[in-house]
Amino acid sequence: MILAVRVRNIKQAYEYIKQQDNETALTESAFRSVVKSGLIPTFSIGSRILLKLDDVDKFLQDVTGVVVEKKQTGIRKQDVKG
Repeated sequence: MILAVRVRNIKQAYEYIKQQDNETALTESAFRSVVKSGLIPTFSIGSRILLKLDDVDKFLQDVTGVVVEKKQTGIRKQDVKG
């Protein structure tokens, strides 16, 4: 069985975040700093730095407490009460 892994470059991953929350206060520059600091795992193919969107979702959930729920009809945010 082959699993579909959603892989994007840094710019595409930031665009994904903007799609989830078009009013995000996180800038592309700040996101690049987060990636550079190693808070989100990356890997390289040639000179391209790539991220798995699942790792981006996990990072955002860890820092905000918001769960991004994936469904067949799309993705929506849910508040998590702890």
